[in-house]
Amino acid sequence: MNTFKEMYFPSSEARALNKRLREEHERFLLENPNWVPNELRLLPKIIARTLNKMCPKTPLMVPLGWIDGTTWADMQERERIAQLPEREKLKDAKAHNDAIRGRCFRIPRPYEVKPEEAAFKSVQAFAEVDRRVFNSETFDQVIPNEVLDAFNEFWERVAEPGEWWSGKERIAIAEEIRKAHDKKVKPQNIPLNEISDKPKSIISPLTQEITRKVTCESYKIDKEWAAQATELMGPGKYSELLSIVVNLLPVDIFCRLSGRPVVSLPVPKSGKPTKQVPEGIVSGEAYVPWVKEWIGPNVSRALSYVPNDNQIRMKLVSSMYLGLENAPGGETKFISMRWDEDEPLNRAQVELIAARTSAINECFY
Repeated sequence: MNTFKEMYFPSSEARALNKRLREEHERFLLENPNWVPNELRLLPKIIARTLNKMCPKTPLMVPLGWIDGTTWADMQERERIAQLPEREKLKDAKAHNDAIRGRCFRIPRPYEVKPEEAAFKSVQAFAEVDRRVFNSETFDQVIPNEVLDAFNEFWERVAEPGEWWSGKERIAIAEEIRKAHDKKVKPQNIPLNEISDKPKSIISPLTQEITRKVTCESYKIDKEWAAQATELMGPGKYSELLSIVVNLLPVDIFCRLSGRPVVSLPVPKSGKPTKQVPEGIVSGEAYVPWVKEWIGPNVSRALSYVPNDNQIRMKLVSSMYLGLENAPGGETKFISMRWDEDEPLNRAQVELIAARTSAINECFY
């Protein structure tokens, strides 16, 4: 796209592609009225919902993220293109980029214009934007990349279908976790077997109560309660629910302690749960079934019934608690008792803080 005409007058192909993408995005917004692009994740839901509902009815108004090519439909188009053979991929990627460029009148980027064809004598390059949900601009403090990577990996995973819950159900559980943590949910003071397990909207009152208990009152959970919850819900669903709680809360608490609001939950992805049961499952000592043959501490074994979510959990633990790099001598930090002298805290200080925090929270482990 080098000529003046190509830059400012989109082709018929670009216009047709934009028409299709806009129609797809507006259909998506009908079911997901609170959706916003990552760059606007702090926008209040009521404003996002209002703008999304106004857009199809208001002349000259475009969806959020339309000008930058960050709408849901654009993201789906990029995923589609990524699956194509290389030759088709290059062709369709160029067509998509041309369509995005044709959505408004723009000052050209220097590398897109030959000097003799530039409409302006001096143009400024657009900055590269980090479009990850968690990036260097998310927090006022400098956060290690390994922590940001772990946060983003969980954010991607929580919206996907799990082994036992769909993407919509996982996001509904995450929303319930936030309500419970903010004390916006009252306990149901009746036995679990008397609470309805029929879905109300997306998840059932039984699921809501178990989520509340695990989130706010884990110190009250005993073997009898856990056995009943597992029997009523099923070991897979119970283990996966636990994994969502223990993965989401550290990220949310980290955000709050860093002086910023929690990040809006992602849009759930379509698909069905795999319902895969790992081999060698036995009754575990932490009130959940786990894999019998395991190398490593029980704390990393507790959620082995749901290996994908457990892997995310251990990445969060490693990045936030210990860091992913090795200690002097080549040992992993989890094993080593001696850390680099440049660390802000030594191993004994970290363990003292961890033990005190566990005691305050009445941690089962």
